[in-house]
Amino acid sequence: MLWDIRARMKPALSIIDLIPNVHRTPALVALRRAVLEGRPAAFRLDPDDRELAFHEASVQLTSPIGARVLKGLYLAGELKLKKPGLRPVPALDAYIATEPAFRAEVARILAAEDARLQRLTEIIAKPASAQPEELTVALIDKVFTARLGHAALGTLQIGGIDCHRSLAPATTDDRLRAEDKLVIWWLDSSGQRQGDSAA
Repeated sequence: MLWDIRARMKPALSIIDLIPNVHRTPALVALRRAVLEGRPAAFRLDPDDRELAFHEASVQLTSPIGARVLKGLYLAGELKLKKPGLRPVPALDAYIATEPAFRAEVARILAAEDARLQRLTEIIAKPASAQPEELTVALIDKVFTARLGHAALGTLQIGGIDCHRSLAPATTDDRLRAEDKLVIWWLDSSGQRQGDSAA
């Protein structure tokens, strides 16, 4: 999952806390199972929604899609409560209501990522088509690898600019095994070195 999408999700426990008197850990387990494993069967999500509903990480995240699943578990009596009886959950409903905006933002992020990958493909196929402002260390590295091979060193013209991939001597340090460092660099229109430092 792209970082920009994860950044628009919230910690799952903070969303679970929007339900009064809920036991947090069992609720987190139930939400995770409902999203990732499709249990209970009432919460069938297509693979894209499943990925957008819950993100497994050191801090587990959920989106308004996952909040909708959580509310379904709550209404179905699948969550363990400290006090019996269902209550309105307006704060959870408010987060669920942001689902259309969340989906629109995800669509925008995915379209931007698709455009970025398409442009990268175009530049790899025709390096001369690159614009000077598009040059980055990562872009140059990908073009070098695609056109010349993973370990290739030398100079390649990208967007009319000589771009270099070379080895810089490693600094000696008794604590570390000294290895040469791969550096990628180019000179901008004002003659200033851009990219990796030579040090």
